[in-house]
Amino acid sequence: MTEGGVRIFSLQQANDLVPRLVGLTSEIVRKLDRIKETCRAKWKGEESQFPEEILKEIEDTLQDWAERIQELGVHPKGYFTVDFQSFDPELLYCWTYGEEKIAYTHKVWENFSHRRPLSESLTGTIDHMKWVH
Repeated sequence: MTEGGVRIFSLQQANDLVPRLVGLTSEIVRKLDRIKETCRAKWKGEESQFPEEILKEIEDTLQDWAERIQELGVHPKGYFTVDFQSFDPELLYCWTYGEEKIAYTHKVWENFSHRRPLSESLTGTIDHMKWVH
């Protein structure tokens, strides 16, 4: 479902997408690890002097991740963290690399440091219709 171009997820839909996020993010992390190893071998600890083309390759790799994430209808937030818009316009489901399922939420005006366990965010009945005019 989309609302004004933003994809809206149920918790189940968000969790169904997590394996794709894990695979995509793992692929990018492996690519960044290869870049890092190449740099270590070639510049032997002089990381502060990496050539511009290496920095550009890292930037392009991270940009590729963000674009591929957006194509799935979710919002990249920082490195390897993703927010899903829930049916509640004030609540985001939050996933970060290393997690196997959606376990946290935060409000749209909050960030990663404000994440709270899903069980705390979803207590009580959610009235999805309260947002329909």
